[in-house]
Amino acid sequence: MTSRSSPDTTSYHHGNLKNALILAAAELIEERGSIDFSMSETARRAGVSSGAPYRHFKDKEDLLSHVAALGFIGLHAAVNEAIAPLPRGSIARIIQSGHAYMRYVTEKVAFYDLMWGEVLADTHENAELTTLGAFNELVDLVDDWVQAENLVTEPRELAVKLMAMGHGLVSLKMTKRLNRLAPELCIYQCLTDSAQTFLTGIKDEQAKASP
Repeated sequence: MTSRSSPDTTSYHHGNLKNALILAAAELIEERGSIDFSMSETARRAGVSSGAPYRHFKDKEDLLSHVAALGFIGLHAAVNEAIAPLPRGSIARIIQSGHAYMRYVTEKVAFYDLMWGEVLADTHENAELTTLGAFNELVDLVDDWVQAENLVTEPRELAVKLMAMGHGLVSLKMTKRLNRLAPELCIYQCLTDSAQTFLTGIKDEQAKASP
């Protein structure tokens, strides 16, 4: 099942019980807009006995970590599709990755906290690694730009700052606080302007410092 607000599930085989349970949990999250459901409800949705999920997941948190991983698979695909036409090492490629991220999470509100919040952050190494993997993809894009421009700077630090821009804008948008602060603001244009100014400024500053 794929829908506008659930993570991409096309890579999972529906005949596999474990993956069918992950899909069932994703559907419940989508429908309810929260993770407020039981393992037995997941089993009923998948059409299996209430004890079946425990053959594959030790508890609900374990199941949720796999749903979060599914969300990151969808995010990875969305970002790669968006940046594919753009030249490697360009600012445009970095900005487009941010736009793809913002589109993805704003269309999948029910999964945002599961993927990026505190629900799994301290309890599942798998969820932490998938989050880190998504961040490392941004680090790679920034590193390509740093290398293309022959800059002397730490790509990881720049990636954190860029990520903060995207996360901050999405958070303001999704919590509707942006409606009170600047209702006419387009988060995509804002990210474009902010990232362009930020990265161009770093490039210009190093150029001025060069002998």
